[in-house]
Amino acid sequence: MEKTAHPALHKVRRIYFSRLPPPNFSHAMKLLGELAQLEVSVDTEDSCLSVRYDLSQHTLEVLEDLLVNHGHHLDNSLLHKIKRALIYHSESCILENLRAPSREQHLRSIYLSSAHSPEHRPNTEPADEYLDRL
Repeated sequence: MEKTAHPALHKVRRIYFSRLPPPNFSHAMKLLGELAQLEVSVDTEDSCLSVRYDLSQHTLEVLEDLLVNHGHHLDNSLLHKIKRALIYHSESCILENLRAPSREQHLRSIYLSSAHSPEHRPNTEPADEYLDRL
């Protein structure tokens, strides 16, 4: 797998399976192994798969949904549900932030739009209140 330019996009996660029914690691490895930019290894002692991926290509949520849709049973203990939800949220925030324009681009667009609006253009005509004083 190629290294990404931004280290925050390179993720190593563990996908925990339910112990009952016994997980079919060979099927899960084959299923995930078909995906590009993804490395998979098995830890049968902890009943999990270790996956390395680029966040611009995959998310943990999509990988786990793929496994569940193909009949695999993930560990649904409270601790793993909380960890999973936190990872899903953090990965979605990272991806959303990457899609957002940079601060400089955002400020530049604000200044340009305000410079082109009629109320911010310099007025060469004297205001009526100044004319009344004369």
